[in-house]
Amino acid sequence: MKIIDNIEKHFSKLESYQVIILGFLTYIICGMIAISLPIAQKVHVGIVDNLFNITSALSTTGLTTGSISELYTPFGKLVLLTMIQLGAIGYMTITSFFILSSGNNLSNYRTKILRTEFTMPENFNIREFVRNIIIYTFAVELFGTFLLALEFHKLGYAKPLWSALFHCVSAFSTAGFSIYGQGLTLFRDDLSVNLIIAFLCYAGAIGFIIPMDIYKKVVDKNHNITFTTKVILFITALVCVGGTALYLINSDHNILAAFFQVMSASTTAGFNTVNIGALSTTSLSVLIAAMVIGASPSGTGGGIKTTSISVLLGVVQSVMRGQFKQICFLNRTIPFNRVFTSIAAATTYIFTLIIVVYLLTLTEPFSFLEICFEAASALGTVGLSMGITADLSMWGKIILSIAMFLGRVGPLSLGIAIFKSQSNVIPCKSDLAT
Repeated sequence: MKIIDNIEKHFSKLESYQVIILGFLTYIICGMIAISLPIAQKVHVGIVDNLFNITSALSTTGLTTGSISELYTPFGKLVLLTMIQLGAIGYMTITSFFILSSGNNLSNYRTKILRTEFTMPENFNIREFVRNIIIYTFAVELFGTFLLALEFHKLGYAKPLWSALFHCVSAFSTAGFSIYGQGLTLFRDDLSVNLIIAFLCYAGAIGFIIPMDIYKKVVDKNHNITFTTKVILFITALVCVGGTALYLINSDHNILAAFFQVMSASTTAGFNTVNIGALSTTSLSVLIAAMVIGASPSGTGGGIKTTSISVLLGVVQSVMRGQFKQICFLNRTIPFNRVFTSIAAATTYIFTLIIVVYLLTLTEPFSFLEICFEAASALGTVGLSMGITADLSMWGKIILSIAMFLGRVGPLSLGIAIFKSQSNVIPCKSDLAT
């Protein structure tokens, strides 16, 4: 514990967002060192490809420069799986759990960072929240591994337990990595595998707020389900049902395949049971929209986030009604600090996406649709691809590596880490016409 205390004192002068970003960069460096060892590689993998794949794992994206079964040994896959797990539960979460488990309290410094990383209702206790993250994560992954192992064994696949564990962690973390060369296209019409994977993806993507909220309701009948939980479930269901219906309009796939692909895009899991490159423009448009909307706060997925989308819808609704003194959604008033944060997050996200697309058009020879899809997938930490990832240039891979990292920490978080200042507020004139 003394080592941890010394590290905290050393970084105590940094802003929380700066510490989080440096923490994830440290994870990437450690992962790069481990994945570059001869024991981790079946064939020689270049430094840019290793950087791309490690960043993809830590950001729980799933884009890879080749089949990981052909590139990496079991040790290399274990390194990727470790990065996936660390990226899913967040920076400092595991160490904080061990500190609490040993009977010690979290320092104010550590608590501040955790509250910065995990957006949660104000009445949530951070100590209880950290404990529940770890318990919930490993309980769901253990349950999912058991179910998948039974299915893989029934289907006759080799090493069903290892395969189940890898795909379960990858699904819950919404990472989209698969140890099968063809991914999950092998299970396109397998209802059981599709539903288990979907359950795991949603369990991670909806965030850690909902299970904790529901648990509180179970043990205390007087506990009221938070507005955050209601919003997340409403937007998630809306994207799932509406997206599946729109996907099917110009597609020859059945409802299971349509549901799975929309689920995979909206949870930012990145698994595919169909050939993405062969989809119609209509279906691809639906998937891009789902990837941009993304998952939910304090969860394992990326994107703009469902709560931010709800705020934007609330702003549109209020403007249409000529109601400027308060922003409402589902008949509840949204605090203005949440409104400002959501608008800033969505704006920086869209501008970052535009920049990534522009840069890729300079370095890559692919069609605009392919580039847009790849960029949205990388920034949204999704992992779906129209099949161009392995053929990207060195600069293209570097650009997408940066995009995946930004997708994990959040473009707005990087902006705050760079520009946040304790200086006095600069007065602004209000003469903008709209």
